[in-house]
Amino acid sequence: MSRSIAEQVPEQRFDALDHRYFINNAEVCHITGMLADTGWIDDAWFTAESSERGQIVHRLCADYDLGAIPDPAAVECKHKGYFLGYVTAMRVIKPRWTHVETAMFDLVDRWGGRPDRVGKVWGAWAVLEIKTGVAAKATPIQLALQAILAAPELHLPPERILRYELQVRKTGKATLLEHPDPRDFSKARDVIAECCRA
Repeated sequence: MSRSIAEQVPEQRFDALDHRYFINNAEVCHITGMLADTGWIDDAWFTAESSERGQIVHRLCADYDLGAIPDPAAVECKHKGYFLGYVTAMRVIKPRWTHVETAMFDLVDRWGGRPDRVGKVWGAWAVLEIKTGVAAKATPIQLALQAILAAPELHLPPERILRYELQVRKTGKATLLEHPDPRDFSKARDVIAECCRA
């Protein structure tokens, strides 16, 4: 007797309040924790102010992409410049996002993550990470991990997914950086092996 599809696919759940990922009610690793555990993240730059700024800007950018902010200029917020930098970049790039802050899971190695954006950028599949702070050495590896998560849904090898970092600034400017080094994927898979296959 065959099982239904619902019985074959494990339950996947993301707890946004505590930033925790679960597969069949068992907590699993996530990208930020994995990068911290393997020494890629330097928390010397993390402050309460930068954390608050990042959360607010990410929420505004997601609301904008989901159509909840029709007039970005009308937004009143102390971090408005970062948000307007994002809006300006999106108007130039004209992406087609298929996933906005969507939790994804690797059911084989049992870990999860939430890419800021997944979709088409200039006609090619891409992941994009929004950054409001200083450049971080972990970002290329973070994006490689996100591409690995998105690959099954996009039916592509992860290495075929473009990886972009969008640095937004309080001045309302933004810089789009591509991270094309294929060696990032070897490092990302080392992170997975160290954190998820013990």
